[in-house]
Amino acid sequence: MPAMLLTGASGFLGGHLLEKTSPHWNLTALSHTRPLPGTLALDLRDREAVLALVRTRRPRVILHTAAKANLDACQRHPEEAAAVNTTTVAILLEAAAEVKARLILVSTDMVFDGARGLYNEEDEVHPLSVYGATKVEAEHLVLAAPGSHLVARAALIYGRPRHSGSSFSQWIENRLHSSQQVPLYTDQFRSPIWVENLADALLELAGMEYSGLLHLGGANRIDRYTFATQLCSAAGYDPALLQPVSMHTAVSDAPRPVDVSLDSSRAAALLRTPLLDTRDGLLRMTRAR
Repeated sequence: MPAMLLTGASGFLGGHLLEKTSPHWNLTALSHTRPLPGTLALDLRDREAVLALVRTRRPRVILHTAAKANLDACQRHPEEAAAVNTTTVAILLEAAAEVKARLILVSTDMVFDGARGLYNEEDEVHPLSVYGATKVEAEHLVLAAPGSHLVARAALIYGRPRHSGSSFSQWIENRLHSSQQVPLYTDQFRSPIWVENLADALLELAGMEYSGLLHLGGANRIDRYTFATQLCSAAGYDPALLQPVSMHTAVSDAPRPVDVSLDSSRAAALLRTPLLDTRDGLLRMTRAR
């Protein structure tokens, strides 16, 4: 059974990967801020500790999902964001080179400025936020390193958490459950992907030798308000609490792009795992345990 090192196992995506990965890989799962049973607590900024672990476990694949992803927190603390999102990638690449492991970096649609939308892998990056900039720098490190490494840019991830973490859709559901109004942008566009769908795609890629850059978004471009109406339809919620608003009325530390929808046709042609649109993904989400 091949060995895998999974980072960010206590995060939203990492928690789903943790459950899906174990039967197929000899898994070493790392968490830091919220260690889970069966995972190792490790600060990925500790170079010597990372090198020692990788030398011992000798993974074939390092699936790197850990990140500081809150846009406003990154904007307020750029040095910490750079350390977590960029420096750790340099350390993991150094460790991977020692044992000839393959690194898969989960990146983000926030590397784009949102001026156009439906970005493909050939489009130039131009991040608006500190978070996006730190991920661009991490991408450059991975793409420049020798070996069969992969940058997988994920779109907005939705779904229900397995262990910890949260998501955009979970925030909507929490507010609906507590009978609170849900303000939602009508003029910001993404290509949301169900967390289970993304996890399946990443694990399929982990078993391949594909390298370079790949977009992993859902099959449709959609605004947040329309997404929420689809969620209400799939889960049987009353949509009366949904409140359409403009993103330009929001006040935040980090600038938000208008349209970072992704063209994921390259991945769709490569993978057996279908990249679902939001209607199908939300239906599957609400029917899952």
